[in-house]
Amino acid sequence: MAVTVHRGSAETSVEVSGEVDLASVGAFRSALLAAVRTEAPTVVVDLAEVDFLDALGLGALVSARKRAIMSGQRLVVIGARPLAYRLFVLTDLAGPFDVRRREAPPTESPRLRPRPRLAP
Repeated sequence: MAVTVHRGSAETSVEVSGEVDLASVGAFRSALLAAVRTEAPTVVVDLAEVDFLDALGLGALVSARKRAIMSGQRLVVIGARPLAYRLFVLTDLAGPFDVRRREAPPTESPRLRPRPRLAP
């Protein structure tokens, strides 16, 4: 997993790539908390390059969101791939996190390809 934090006056972004699991959740949590400690009113967590997100990663996001709210900030998740987005939906966290999902390209999941139309 790789994490990059970009600090700005209006927004702090956290770009994450790879797998967020037991082996990497410590670094993920640290980056999230560092982003929340900034003065920016909005923290944006970009999961577009995350291949896997487990319950520990979701827990780190929940903790960071709580701290953001206590600091008067807003934490938004963008770019969630379909499987990560499903984790947010199943845990009823898609709304509170204001998750913006990313549509999977057809090569990522054959089930997401549009069905061919039959000629009349």
